Amino acid sequence: MTGLSTSWKFFRIICICQLVLVAFQGMLSISGLLSGKSIVMHMIELIVYALVFIFVYEGLSMLNYNYPDVPLSIKQKRRFNILYILNFLFIALLFARVINTRWIVPFLLETTNLNTYNWFYIIVVFLFTWLIFIIHLVFLGGMFKLRRLIHQNTLNSWYEQFDKKPE
Repeated sequence: MTGLSTSWKFFRIICICQLVLVAFQGMLSISGLLSGKSIVMHMIELIVYALVFIFVYEGLSMLNYNYPDVPLSIKQKRRFNILYILNFLFIALLFARVINTRWIVPFLLETTNLNTYNWFYIIVVFLFTWLIFIIHLVFLGGMFKLRRLIHQNTLNSWYEQFDKKPE
């Protein structure tokens, strides 16, 4: 088991896309902080996007350095567990942002008086929030499978190591 399978290569691409989208949304949260409107909400969003970014980065490093059978250290396991639980809870906030974008739908239906700035704003607000939410769900499922696979492969390699008879 030396190379990545096609599904794990696809997972890596999803991780990179999620990193870019979350970094962009984090920058928008920082700009919202600097604008001075609803500072608490922008601060919460910034914290959420920062923790999602850290977890996605952690997933990429696990895929690069621990896949397929390098055991996770205690520190990696603890960090993974904490970030996984937090990111699982963040699904609620990401879903709330998706539901909050429903006000854009009438603008999409009335395409007669939309200029370039409005299209850009609609794409950023509507599509990015949906993409981040959907990709995050896929990412959490993939991280669960990756952690289980690394654990199972590590156990199998240990069993194989001790099951060999001396020659």
